[in-house]
Amino acid sequence: MVNKLTVVIIDEDPAVRALLQNALLSMAGVEILAETDSLVYGYELIRQNRPKMVFMDLRTDAAKSLDTAKRISSYFKEVMIVASGRDMSLEMVKACMESGVRDFMQRPFDALQVQGLLEKHKLALGSSADAGDRTGRIVTVFSNKGGLGKTTIAVNLALAISETIGKPVALVDLNLQLGDITTFLDVEPKQTIVDIARNIGRVDAAYLEASLAQYQTPRGSLYVLADPLHVEDAEDVTADQINAVLTVLRATFEYVVIDTTTSFDPKTLSALDFADHILLVSMVNLPSIRSSQRLLNLFERLGYDPQKIKLIINRFMPGEEITIEDVEETLEHPVFWKIPNHYSVVMNAINRGVPISQVENSKALEKNFLELAHKLSGVLPSAHSALSALPALTEPKSILGGLFGKR
Repeated sequence: MVNKLTVVIIDEDPAVRALLQNALLSMAGVEILAETDSLVYGYELIRQNRPKMVFMDLRTDAAKSLDTAKRISSYFKEVMIVASGRDMSLEMVKACMESGVRDFMQRPFDALQVQGLLEKHKLALGSSADAGDRTGRIVTVFSNKGGLGKTTIAVNLALAISETIGKPVALVDLNLQLGDITTFLDVEPKQTIVDIARNIGRVDAAYLEASLAQYQTPRGSLYVLADPLHVEDAEDVTADQINAVLTVLRATFEYVVIDTTTSFDPKTLSALDFADHILLVSMVNLPSIRSSQRLLNLFERLGYDPQKIKLIINRFMPGEEITIEDVEETLEHPVFWKIPNHYSVVMNAINRGVPISQVENSKALEKNFLELAHKLSGVLPSAHSALSALPALTEPKSILGGLFGKR
């Protein structure tokens, strides 16, 4: 039986309420439970009806809307909140996310944008679409601190997944202002994400094959969607366009790996929302652990399933004062994978514009990425490519104690 997507609308503008109602009711499987212009009454409607989604406006006094959003997200964690306002600055987006808002619409918006937003979230909301309709899986690599090796992980993991599944993998650079994927692989993009976004109406598998830069190794194949050629072009790409691009890529490729920027904005949030796996990159040092703790708190407020968040420890060295057990106890989240510290190998690969598998002394690191690819994909190694376990890592006693406190 098809589950209904139930909605409550809270908006002081009657024209916007009418627009939302018309857009939502034109879609199969959507039921509007109630609508109001009052934040106080709106909260009561949510308490009574427990909808799956709430559309609410950010008013002139945005603090009141954000306070209501925080109350909703605190007491009704299953409710997805969509906020709309004229001010969608980075500061406002951050404030919304901290209040539990899951997605955003810039005012003015139209019916197509509303419908596109629902299409983006319908699987997570358990609405009319069957989960089996989704083909590809999306792996989003993220950290909110630079210099942790995020791009190195995205590039080499994408190749490892391609080798593991025996099919091409899409690699997307969503660091729209300072992307490095084309440098890491020394490829010249045919078209960038700006071009794809502008032509999204005609994008299909054949268009992508002809438009994306290709990178081949003897055992793997990537289709690279590059960042804009000019920094200022990043502003031309909208979150709605990112949603559309990722939808097409997921329908075309079995796996899509996304490298993101370190800042939170609606475009990055799209990559996180779409992801089947979020690889949260960290290191074993106090600043990185504190940063990871804040992100895990934020992901919890956003309603992400903890199983979706895979904590990756990069540049791991056994015998450090802070142990993996320290990290897991502090963050109350398991470490999914450890990538060993082979700095010279990584820098050699970056400087030459090649994956790590093509530089000397890289076997241990290459093997690590292949094992990670097997674990993420669930594909067991074949007899001729079986990977032996890495040597056990010994770690000294904990020194962190209660430095951070509980989440």
